[in-house]
Amino acid sequence: MNRPELLSKVGVEELQQIMAAAIKDMVKKEWLTPEELKEEYGISIHAQNRMRMERRIPYSKVGKFIRYKRSEIEKWLEDHKIEMVGG
Repeated sequence: MNRPELLSKVGVEELQQIMAAAIKDMVKKEWLTPEELKEEYGISIHAQNRMRMERRIPYSKVGKFIRYKRSEIEKWLEDHKIEMVGG
């Protein structure tokens, strides 16, 4: 499909929204909110709270705001990986 045909089927504004969403998916944020951590890694807010109180998960706090650094979370997950035994 060439460019004019695409623009006639999909409005310019809709195309911009689609492109913005695609770019957002490609560029991952380094700092995650608790809700974003829940959405991306499946760790519930309750579990996050418990692990933070027990100092078991890496996080940063500025004032009342909790943030998780993606690279630290990925390293933490890798460090806590349980290897399979056998085949």
